[in-house]
Amino acid sequence: MWKIFLVLTVGFFIGFHKLIRGKLIQLNSRMQILWLLLLIFCMGVSIGRNGAVLESLPSLGGKALLFSVLAVAGSILFVFVLSKLFLEKGEKK
Repeated sequence: MWKIFLVLTVGFFIGFHKLIRGKLIQLNSRMQILWLLLLIFCMGVSIGRNGAVLESLPSLGGKALLFSVLAVAGSILFVFVLSKLFLEKGEKK
């Protein structure tokens, strides 16, 4: 676990001090997408091979749907309240 934090910290300091510029930034962006897709693929393979997950998928699916709908609704409500509090005050000035 410490290796993950170490790599994340090194990446943060490289980005914070702007040590990578120009074409390397574009390459970094493309590599992030590539590795993210590979990670999602590997997760799909792991889930597909796990019989216990496949058996409990119907009950997990309903809970996941409920959780995602509530998260989206909460986010929309939060943004609406914040925009009413801060954006309208700025427009009145």
